[in-house]
Amino acid sequence: MTGKIDDADAWQSFLHKPALHAIASRLAPCFGGTLSDEACVHMLTAERLETRLSRLIGDHYGFSSREPQVDESDRHIALCDADRLADIARKAGAIYWATSFANVIRRETTAALHAQLGEALCEFAVVNRDLAGPEQDLDPIAGLAGRVTADGWRCLGAWCDALPAGVGMRVRLKLPPRPELDGIGPAPSTQLGPPIVRRAAGSR
Repeated sequence: MTGKIDDADAWQSFLHKPALHAIASRLAPCFGGTLSDEACVHMLTAERLETRLSRLIGDHYGFSSREPQVDESDRHIALCDADRLADIARKAGAIYWATSFANVIRRETTAALHAQLGEALCEFAVVNRDLAGPEQDLDPIAGLAGRVTADGWRCLGAWCDALPAGVGMRVRLKLPPRPELDGIGPAPSTQLGPPIVRRAAGSR
């Protein structure tokens, strides 16, 4: 029972106290760029400003006071901290690329993949390749980790967009702005992103 109460409290805080979860680079736009990120950091650490900043963030990003209907599995993801969300994005990117990984034949290419991403992540991706995106060219493998991660952020962004209005943006408040997370991705990641993220979030 205690766990459920704690989860309920965390969800209410997530919905109604965004200043407790936002990072400075997400607060700064609320002031029209007139305050530095450093100044925003100081404001976010001032407990007395929480209510005022939460209201400001809600107004800027258009949050509704109505209670959104969100599945329990998506709630768990939404309540993750920034480090866990980054881990989910990385795993999501690997799943998205899984078809390309599974079709590798040459031992040298496999070794290079493992050097870029880690053997465990590659194996995890292949096991979950039923959700994979279209096959993509692995070359140049030297920059593959960055491309996989970028697609993972696109998947997370698509998951955010699939949530009720305002919920996805509340998740983004925890993370630094980036085009892959905040923009509209290509059709495959837009469609496949939400189920991939849910699968990635189910692993540890």
